[in-house]
Order: sequence, then C-alpha cells, then structure tokens
Amino acid sequence: MELFTGTVPTDWTANNTTLVSQTTAQGTVHSGNSAVDLLDGAVLSQTITPITAGCFYEFSFFAQGSGAQVGLTAAITFTTSGPDVPGGTITIRQQDLVNSNREFAYFRIFTIAAPANVLGATISFSVTANGQQSLILDDVSFG
Repeated sequence: MELFTGTVPTDWTANNTTLVSQTTAQGTVHSGNSAVDLLDGAVLSQTITPITAGCFYEFSFFAQGSGAQVGLTAAITFTTSGPDVPGGTITIRQQDLVNSNREFAYFRIFTIAAPANVLGATISFSVTANGQQSLILDDVSFG
C-alpha cells in the first residue's frame, strides 16, 4: 500500500473511490510510508494471475480500526472457466478489531486448493463501520 493512483492503491480497484484514501499519519501505517484507509461500504479488490491449479495460497494482512465499530470481510475467490469458487474468507465483526493507535492485528488464512480450471484469484476487502469510523489496511500478501 505504498503507491497510489488517485485515492486507490495502484493495481487495486474500489467500488467507490470517495470511500478510499491514502494515510501516512503516525500510528496508521504498519510498515513503509503509507497504508489505505477504507470507510463504511468500501470494497477494495485485486485480481492476481497466474494461479496454479492444485496449489494452496497464503493470504495475510494487517488491519486496524479507526474507531470501535469497524468490521471487515476479506475474501479470496478463484475465477474459473466455470462458476467462481470461494477460496477462503476472514470475517472480523464490529468491536472485534484492534482500534488502538499504533497497534495492528495480523490476519492469515490458507486457501483451499485452487481448482483445476482456475484462471485467477480475486482478493477483496469489504468494510462496515459506523459514522466516520474506518478500516486501516496495510501489508497485504498473497502467495
């Protein structure tokens, strides 16, 4: 989450660019110089290719709530020549996400084996937050 094109991290897409911004404030970056800040209703996603059929993939990230009422669903979906296949999901309920300045929670999951007809994998983050609260996301890894 170091390079941005407008308000969105480079090579990522957002459902609404007004809900996504870069943050560089002290205590809101896990590593490097910036992170992404996602408001309520934001969906940030990225499609990764190539994906090897039969392989398991590790997906991880660091997150922090900017307020106590911030929730998140992070999902991996394998795109195939047929219907898409859910690869794994991490759900964090509101009130369960770390919301202290400078502290981040670490999340990690291993996907199911990529299906035989896999074309790619899409990572998505969907945020629910009350008021002007938001999710700070950094150091996303998939491999």
